[in-house]
Amino acid sequence: MPSLKQANAVDLSAKSAVVAERTQSFPNAESAHPQLFRTEALTYRQTQWLGTVLLTPRRSHRIFTIVAVFAIVAIASLLIFGEFTRKARVEGWLMPQQGLVRVFAPQPGVVSGLYVHEGTQVRKGERLLRLSGELESVRLGATEAEIIRRLSGLRDALKEERRQQQRLLVQRQRSYSDRVAMLRSESMEIDRQIETMRERVRLAERNVMLNRKLRADGYISEPQFQIVQGEHLERQSQLGALRRQRIELRREQVMLEGELKDLPVKVGADIASIERNIVAAEQELAQAEARREIFITAPQDGTVSAVLVDQGGYANVSGPLLSIVPTGAALEAHLYGPSRAVGFVHPGQKVLLRYQAYPYQKFGHHEGVAVSVSRSAVSPSELPPQLAGILGTTPGVLGTTPVYRITVRLKSQTVKAYGQAVPLQPGMQLEADIALDRRRLYEWMLDPLYTVTGRQQR
Repeated sequence: MPSLKQANAVDLSAKSAVVAERTQSFPNAESAHPQLFRTEALTYRQTQWLGTVLLTPRRSHRIFTIVAVFAIVAIASLLIFGEFTRKARVEGWLMPQQGLVRVFAPQPGVVSGLYVHEGTQVRKGERLLRLSGELESVRLGATEAEIIRRLSGLRDALKEERRQQQRLLVQRQRSYSDRVAMLRSESMEIDRQIETMRERVRLAERNVMLNRKLRADGYISEPQFQIVQGEHLERQSQLGALRRQRIELRREQVMLEGELKDLPVKVGADIASIERNIVAAEQELAQAEARREIFITAPQDGTVSAVLVDQGGYANVSGPLLSIVPTGAALEAHLYGPSRAVGFVHPGQKVLLRYQAYPYQKFGHHEGVAVSVSRSAVSPSELPPQLAGILGTTPGVLGTTPVYRITVRLKSQTVKAYGQAVPLQPGMQLEADIALDRRRLYEWMLDPLYTVTGRQQR
């Protein structure tokens, strides 16, 4: 401590000597230039014996400095080497690759029989449910049953009339055929008589010629000759009558044969008219039977995935009764998004799926690959009503923004839940993230600058 004081004293004495020497060297300095500091301040500074105060840094300051340097390096490294992926979030549901078969009611009615439940394996043509549309009238009771009874009676009456017409046709054909056969027999008999009469006429002619010579020779008288000639004329008259009779028989035969040929056509027209009436009656009867009670069958092989009606419930034509997943059909995700979400989507992109039935916070994300993107937009009104809730709208009040469908192939057809592989079901709603663009962080930060620069260059 004494040495420090001595050193300061020596330093102050040296400084005082230097100041005194400079004052002596420039005696008129004050008069030439005004002093920057007051004389008292200079004198006070000359009397300080502790010297200049220096602040030494603490250990905490060094630690803070090192941490700040590392933080700056880390942030810079993150900005340079870190990457961020821009994603599009869309919604959709699961559908079989061959499409989900929805079974609708052809007419409204009451479900009087239900033969399947969810998970039932069905084959094409197998009965699914029975639908009844029977109405009760105050006066007639079961209206459809009464209509069916009357239509059945009309159909039976028409069928009986058809049978009568067919029997009448057979009878008339037999009668005409018999008359034609009889006329042919008579014609053959007339032909034989004509041939006989021709022979008699020839004999009579020879007899006339012979008697004419005998008369000329005087062997017979004129009256005798006239008797012979009269017989000849009578034979010719009889031959002419037979020929006319044969012509009449032939004419009648031709008429009967023509009527016999036309008979099937005439009676067939009547039968055809009756047949049309029978078909109309049977059609009305079938419609009445269908209105009364019908069976709805499976359109193809598959598994019943959802039954939306109950025994005794009312079924209308606007909504499906149940759905069938075709046999062997794998599930795929159908995602729907606006144009701003699908602009950079292309087949082969990775898709992360989140099923609403299995929260991703507990069961994680599920992978998929985009297979196709529709080229044309779909109006929300063209989508099934079940998608209304998925697209964030209310049923019956769909938005007007067109959407595009993205088909995604699932990596797995099951979800692992509590150690078990649970199969996915058609119609499950889901959300999906599609990776659109991946760049480094500094590129995202400089993107506005790039945009402005690019616009200025253009």
